[in-house]
Amino acid sequence: MMIIYFAIAVLTISHIFQIWSIQKHKEVRDISISYNILQVIGFSFLTYQAYIDGSNLYIITQVASIIPVMIIIGQLIYHRKDKWHDDSDRMCSCEHEIEVDWIRCPYCECICVEDMPGCLK
Repeated sequence: MMIIYFAIAVLTISHIFQIWSIQKHKEVRDISISYNILQVIGFSFLTYQAYIDGSNLYIITQVASIIPVMIIIGQLIYHRKDKWHDDSDRMCSCEHEIEVDWIRCPYCECICVEDMPGCLK
């Protein structure tokens, strides 16, 4: 029985770390909203099944997972239009940022070389 409570705590803490990371960095561009929506739908079905089965512990487990995921979805929606800037990123000639490990600009498809100020088409 103790392992179940440990699993609940680990799942909830993992979601709380995701919430904290989004709140601290305001970084949502690499997080899939569809993944989180599907998680809420799946957890909701499991909560309903636990209710039908009369398993209070399983209901608590599902609710402990649903609430943080819904907070993540809210953060994704709230921050979806924010622009992120990293001082270590380079600028492409098309005026978009190029991350440190990128070679090709995703906006204009040119090859950006660190030593050269412009792009190679």
